[in-house]
Amino acid sequence: MDPATPREQEPAPTVALAVGARLDGLDAARALAFTGMVLAHFAHAVRVDDPGWLQAIDGAADGRAAPLFCVLLGVGVGLLIERGGDDRMLVRRGLVLLALGLALWPVVDRVWLILPHYGVLLLAAPGLRRVPTRWLLPVAAGLFLVPATVTALVGATDLRGVTQPSRYLDLLDPVALAGQLAWTGGYPLVGWTGFVLVGLWLARQPLRDRRALVRLLVAGVAVAALQPLAAAVARAAEPSSVVEPAAWWRPWVDGQAHSSGSAWYILASATAVAAVAGCLLVGERGSLLRPLVPLGRMALSAYLAHLAVGAAFVWRWRDDARPSLAVQMALALVVVAVGAALAAAWGRGGRRGPVEVVLRAVSDRRPPPTAASAAAARSGT
Repeated sequence: MDPATPREQEPAPTVALAVGARLDGLDAARALAFTGMVLAHFAHAVRVDDPGWLQAIDGAADGRAAPLFCVLLGVGVGLLIERGGDDRMLVRRGLVLLALGLALWPVVDRVWLILPHYGVLLLAAPGLRRVPTRWLLPVAAGLFLVPATVTALVGATDLRGVTQPSRYLDLLDPVALAGQLAWTGGYPLVGWTGFVLVGLWLARQPLRDRRALVRLLVAGVAVAALQPLAAAVARAAEPSSVVEPAAWWRPWVDGQAHSSGSAWYILASATAVAAVAGCLLVGERGSLLRPLVPLGRMALSAYLAHLAVGAAFVWRWRDDARPSLAVQMALALVVVAVGAALAAAWGRGGRRGPVEVVLRAVSDRRPPPTAASAAAARSGT
């Protein structure tokens, strides 16, 4: 779900990894993120006999899909700027996504809606992209530390609250709305902005160089593999009784999905870097990723469609039938497979998704040429 990445082809480069493979790899990573989002939203362990390994997959999907989307947002912004995109385009796309998110926010009550936060992140992109490359990761790390530090120093802060706007009237309170977006919503921007900075840093790496991609893949996997260690350290910080407080340092080492703990932000970032690098490497062998590319190219349309499917069928069925986690995950994968097939049929010839077409029609429009600019264009100056 990245409205920032261009799809136009450029002349074949003399570097190791072709541009087409790079873009296909990013689209495949976006489809992977969408798959994780569907698993997180459609599958939830509700029975004690659900296998532990399935619960682990469900937990990984819950804690890694949305960060991967935001890292890909940063990558897309970086590539768009590389191709000559301007700040006005980013702002227009951000405004459209924010408006769409606010329109849907009160009617989506079963999942945390990411679109409003995604729109604000795009609005912030003109400023974020001006951060020097050497400062991108340090600033991201600083943002990853903020929620845990505030929690540790202040205590209960309502970080990632348990509600989101349920009435359109709630959106008329600018202070409450800003609080939902920046601090108490499902994707607190105070920390999630760091994911976009990681993506911007990734976009400035030599993504056409196989050796660089291998290094990114190995580094990402090595850091992401620290998840069990982070879980063990977090357990050590748990109180030994209900009357004892957790250790003061627990917010920094909490790697649980969406905990806003510093460890979770870092682990999720590493997983996203590994996923992007891996998809770019595999993207060289286009046939392996071909089924995923159309779905990733229209991830925004697919995201909105999966919300409609969830509201019309999945969540009510899950509440009434209480199926096993295996059945829920199988249904989620069927939904993804159907979405991929529809995307492939719709996207023949490189056609974008319907929502993406509208988004670009609104955000990428150019001002009408003046008489002077038209004359300059005709003269070749």
